[in-house]
Amino acid sequence: MKKILMLLMLLVSLASVNAKCNWSTLKLQQWNERNYYKWYVSGKVLDDTCVDWMFMVYDFQTKKTDTLNDNRGLVEVQFNKKGKYKMYLKVWNKCLKCDTTLYREVNIVQFPGASVSSTINALNCKKYKFELSYIKGFSVKDTCMDYYLMFYSGPWMAKMTQSEWDNLTDYQIGMEYDFPDADYLGYTETRVVDYTFKNSGRVLMIAQWWNKCIAQDTFMFRKLDVCKTTTKPRCDWSKLGFGYGKPMPCNVYKFELGSIDSCITYTSYIYSFKTGKWTDTFTTRTFTKVFTDTGRYKVYVIARNKCGGCDTAYSNFVTVTCQPTSGINEFIKSEPKLISMYDMLGRPVHNARENEITIYLYSDGSTRKVIKK
Repeated sequence: MKKILMLLMLLVSLASVNAKCNWSTLKLQQWNERNYYKWYVSGKVLDDTCVDWMFMVYDFQTKKTDTLNDNRGLVEVQFNKKGKYKMYLKVWNKCLKCDTTLYREVNIVQFPGASVSSTINALNCKKYKFELSYIKGFSVKDTCMDYYLMFYSGPWMAKMTQSEWDNLTDYQIGMEYDFPDADYLGYTETRVVDYTFKNSGRVLMIAQWWNKCIAQDTFMFRKLDVCKTTTKPRCDWSKLGFGYGKPMPCNVYKFELGSIDSCITYTSYIYSFKTGKWTDTFTTRTFTKVFTDTGRYKVYVIARNKCGGCDTAYSNFVTVTCQPTSGINEFIKSEPKLISMYDMLGRPVHNARENEITIYLYSDGSTRKVIKK
């Protein structure tokens, strides 16, 4: 398999807006092999113990920014989806209170119409037939195009829950999986492939289209469940729910997550948007949370069905608008009323006043009743 190796030396001469900092020795080097990129920052200015730096990547497709971990100024990124990205390097001097930023744009292209299909042999679930599509704009007789399939299977994917495996993204695969030799099952070099797996289980497949004439390629990941069993009952999540009554007092919430089902267990996490931290964990279907501060909170629930061997997650939000003191929150007072009285023969007698009742409600939920005659 042919590869392109390109090394770009990007020398940056920077004049800081803040005259106290001199960034003229700062250098950013870039190296990439197709969709695999490396950046390395160096310079005498980095020897200063006051100076620190951070790498980030912005995804124009998802509008999200990820912070990258570097090793002594070297960072590596593998982009696994076509699109536009931007790498940021921020350098700052915490002693002199000044900083600068460098960035590089990355465009990952994919051949149009690239796709891979598969069918499973009806008599042997380990036998597959794969077909890589032709690329739009190229003749079917084009001799420049090569087609490859590579297969991996190992503990990394086997230990995942079914939900984690089903929701695994290409970005996670590229960033978290090391493609170790011990997991390697083999590869093929034809567009249409008959392939028999030796074992059942989860398999990660890489499909690659390589144009040797223009030295460009594209690839994609596919997840396979070889001989996946269907004996487990289908999970029924109809009994799931999320509710709470009127807070009494205003910062005490009693949550209920659905109907009673012996197969389902719950784990609930509460996140505070004000502090940006997860504050509490509950493992029961019903639970009470006393919020100690006002603000918006997220209740994230993971439900596991031990009978069906599957799980799901859902969330909801609550907003706490008051923070009661240790004194009286409110009191409820009933006004005196006139009542009619009758004797044993049903004859009316004189009117009498009912006692005046005042009920005090405290922040801990307790009450006190006072009767005034």
